[in-house]
Amino acid sequence: MRSLPHNAAELLVQGAAPRGLAPQIAREIAVVGAAITVVVVMSRLTAVLQAVSVGHVALLLSVTACAFAAMAAILAALAGRLTSDHRLIWLSSTLIFYSVVDVPATTTSWLVTPVSPVVDAARMAACAVAVGLLCASVWPPRKLWPSLRWLGAVIGLALTLGAAGVAQCAPSVAAAVTTFLPLRVGLSLLGLVAGVWLAVLGWRRHSTALARVGLGFAVIAIAHATRLATDSGLYTDSKLTFASIRLLGVVLVLIGMSQLTYVMLRAVDDRHNDHQEQLRLAQLNLDRFAERDHELRNGLAGLAGATNALAGSPVGEKDALRTAVASELARLDALLGNSGREADRVAAYRIREVLRDVVLLWRTTGMEIRLDVEPGLRVKGVPDTLAQVVTNVVANCARHAAGSSVRVQAFRRGAWVRIRISDSGPGLGPLSEIGVFGRRSCDQAAGGQGLGLYICRKLLAEDGGSIRMLPAQPGRPGCTVVIELPAAAIVARRTAQRAVSSSA
Repeated sequence: MRSLPHNAAELLVQGAAPRGLAPQIAREIAVVGAAITVVVVMSRLTAVLQAVSVGHVALLLSVTACAFAAMAAILAALAGRLTSDHRLIWLSSTLIFYSVVDVPATTTSWLVTPVSPVVDAARMAACAVAVGLLCASVWPPRKLWPSLRWLGAVIGLALTLGAAGVAQCAPSVAAAVTTFLPLRVGLSLLGLVAGVWLAVLGWRRHSTALARVGLGFAVIAIAHATRLATDSGLYTDSKLTFASIRLLGVVLVLIGMSQLTYVMLRAVDDRHNDHQEQLRLAQLNLDRFAERDHELRNGLAGLAGATNALAGSPVGEKDALRTAVASELARLDALLGNSGREADRVAAYRIREVLRDVVLLWRTTGMEIRLDVEPGLRVKGVPDTLAQVVTNVVANCARHAAGSSVRVQAFRRGAWVRIRISDSGPGLGPLSEIGVFGRRSCDQAAGGQGLGLYICRKLLAEDGGSIRMLPAQPGRPGCTVVIELPAAAIVARRTAQRAVSSSA
């Protein structure tokens, strides 16, 4: 049985590791670098800046980044919960905070003119909390309160609001902190290092999806670095570049999370299929054991009176009874040994001996049972099958029509040999003969497991035979079961015809 991986990276480690890791890393970095270059060039083209409203487009890109980050957070939470990977759950908390607090705080700073110390303080605090949560995602604490990862996002929101409140009361202090260049550079570098380290961790574990998540966070850190360069006067940005690069990073994170979640769901589905297969096999084994138990009980019921009968029977009857007992014991031994029906056991045989042995055994139990067989009847199949089927039917007569007489008849009808077993018991209700061959179909008052006739139909079908129960007739008590098997001569003729056809 497959077990669900304990971390997201292991989901992809279970597959074949990439043949060339270095070319793959180079390809991923080249694609991301090319995408950033295209975004920077496109966002600075004069034609683009003149054709669109920069503020509206930047706002739209920010709203899209919020939505995509929230989607990635949901996927990370799902994957983390099912794989028990603390790193993914911390990433989910980071993305939620980034979507709900960081992106709106950064976007608001564009809309408020002149620059407000309150907005700058809130933005600075939100960036610091986001970087802290990202570091906790890359290097997750092992022994902490499980809800701390979500509590961290809540505390981060409180700190952001608190920073805004402090800036409202002491704007000069807030301005000094938010314009402290080493602090802002340190936050940007720390975010970049965390993203790159997450990507390296993914590559080391051969998890392309986790590596793309790390690259996405690294691109987001680069976007915030461009904002820092703009605020420091080192770079002229129309706000469109920062919003576009940030959206590119969020898209990379969303793609990586989607891949991780897909592989995780596939692993869950595989495990579910394994469980279903195990349950199916267990049910098959239980059914097989139940059928074997049922057949052993019926066989032992027929042997119950054999010991006393052997002690008190005349010499001539003893020989026939010994033969019947030996035959039944051999059949039960094969049943216990779970021996399969080998091809060399399927052959034409006389049914008189098989029916005679079953009838003799049940007579020793005190049952009044009579046998009438046309001379020379032969069928092709397994003698044990017919013995088992007849034993099951007679056992049903003993259970449901206790004390009544039973008659077993065998005669030829065209290409078939027909065996009729009838009793004079209470019989069945109207249309009851239709459902008696179903599995677990039984009379609760009379007891039984409801397996006998079901097993009979299954066994006879393997020999090309059939079994049915005649409908109840008014004024005629009892039940009549009809067993049909192909006559041996007809079977031999059909076999010869198939051999001639195949050779032609």
